[in-house]
Amino acid sequence: MKNIMICTLAATTALAFSPAMAKNYHSKNFEFSDLDNNSDSQITITEIEMHMAAQFAKSDSNNDGSLSLEELMAKIETRRAKKAEKRVKRMLNKLDSDDSGTLEFSEMQNRRGGVTRMLRHLDKNEDGVISQTEFDNRTKKLRNRKTCKNEAS
Repeated sequence: MKNIMICTLAATTALAFSPAMAKNYHSKNFEFSDLDNNSDSQITITEIEMHMAAQFAKSDSNNDGSLSLEELMAKIETRRAKKAEKRVKRMLNKLDSDDSGTLEFSEMQNRRGGVTRMLRHLDKNEDGVISQTEFDNRTKKLRNRKTCKNEAS
C-alpha cells in the first residue's frame, strides 16, 4: 500500500511539474514551499490539488466555479503582460549603456549592429544603398518565413 501511495504521489508530482502544467501557472518555477502547505517537508496529493484549486480560483474572478472566455483571456493577457515586462526589462538592462534607466536613440542604434548591419544584410549587390528590388526580396522572404511558421503551428 505504501508503495502505491509513493508511486501515485511521484506520478502526480511529475504531472504537476510538467511543462504543460507550468504554462498554466504563469510559467512560474515552483518552490517546494509553494506546495508543502503544512511545512512538514512532504508534499501530498491533497496539497498539490489544493495548490491547483487555488490557482484556478485566482482566475475565477466571479467565483462561479468555472472559467469563462473572458476569465481565460484575462489570465492569458496577464501572463503575456508579465512576460513582456520581463523581456523589456532585460532589453533595457542590456542596451542602457549609460545606466540612466532609459534608452536614448544612440543606444537603440547600437542594438545588434544598428543601421550598418541592416544595410549590409539587405544590400545584396553591396553598392551602399537598398534598392526597391532588394527591399521587396527581403520583405517576400520574411512573409514566406511567417507563412511557414503559421503552417507548422
